[in-house]
Amino acid sequence: ISHGKIEKIIHHPNIIDFDGVIHWKCRRYLCKECGSTFLEDNPFTFQNFRNSYALINRIMKQLKNLDLTFLRIAELNNVSITIVQRYLDSYVTIPALRTLPESLGIDEIHSNMSASDSAYLCILFDNEKTYPIDILPSRSKRKLSQYFEKFPKSERDKVKFVTIDMWLPYKEVALKNFKNCKIAVDPFHVVENLTRPFEKLRVEIMNQCPKDSDSYYLLKKWNFLLEKTDIDLDNEPQYNGHFKRKLTLRQLKEMLLGISDILLEAYELKEDYRLFNEKATSEDCEVWLDELITKFSSCSIPKYYEFTNTLINWRQEIINSFERPYENRKLTNARTENFNGQVRVYMDLSRGISNFDRFRKRVLFAFNDSIFYSITNRLSSNK
Repeated sequence: ISHGKIEKIIHHPNIIDFDGVIHWKCRRYLCKECGSTFLEDNPFTFQNFRNSYALINRIMKQLKNLDLTFLRIAELNNVSITIVQRYLDSYVTIPALRTLPESLGIDEIHSNMSASDSAYLCILFDNEKTYPIDILPSRSKRKLSQYFEKFPKSERDKVKFVTIDMWLPYKEVALKNFKNCKIAVDPFHVVENLTRPFEKLRVEIMNQCPKDSDSYYLLKKWNFLLEKTDIDLDNEPQYNGHFKRKLTLRQLKEMLLGISDILLEAYELKEDYRLFNEKATSEDCEVWLDELITKFSSCSIPKYYEFTNTLINWRQEIINSFERPYENRKLTNARTENFNGQVRVYMDLSRGISNFDRFRKRVLFAFNDSIFYSITNRLSSNK
């Protein structure tokens, strides 16, 4: 029988900058036989919950946006940070990875959440479907080997391509676990290993010039002419205060390269490799690369010795990167690097994330469309 009403206050999604609240007078019933009382079913939320289904759904959808920190989501919905974190912990489950992608990207991101044997988290990426498949607390060779050894050999043998940066343990793990794969080194990292010594050489030559000299001025002020390629060198001549005459960018660049024979040789070699990286195909890259290795090996620039060894030691992996198995794209870690960039922004916005399990869950939930949330009346916490 009816036994009066009880007013319940339930938080609901904001209505034009106001905290939405439902005042629901729920019916209370009395059992004639045992004398116990009970409440009618709540159409707005679970029993003993203070936030409506609609508000919980809104919070879960906002958790997929890494531009929003836990604090910001809490502020937008007039709830505590703890409740936002508990919703994530409770309603998102990351299923155990059972299959491996045909094209696997392996990369890392620096973090204080990493395991004690590493300063980096390891990112595993599906290069074909372009989303992360897992995040590991360590990139150590031992931990990676243990992780991949959990998969049956038949599954590991399905991996055809592995893209990595030039960290040797990645290569060793791939060779050990993926017998049918081609390992490709990311072209960006190869070029980066060349531009870095070239920049050091430029600075070294600059520092040997008197600070009031033309050479110092050119190397200090106009060094970007040696680094960028998307510049119109034949521009309208502009007045240059240092030289007290009008000059084009091409004239300035020619003056730069005339400062030192070693600088000119280093620049020409750098540009030779850049052209190879941009224009080579899977058909001609092997011969072209061998010609470049010969050029770098015979050059008289000590700062290029390490890069020359890189070309020799990673020759096959560089050649493999020119294959285009998906959408006419070279085998690179570009999509993984893009993903890492977005994660770094999220980490900076959050100002110190320490819970690895919660971090992994939120990032995979945000980027992997095959991971969903399911709202229940059970709350837990991944502390």
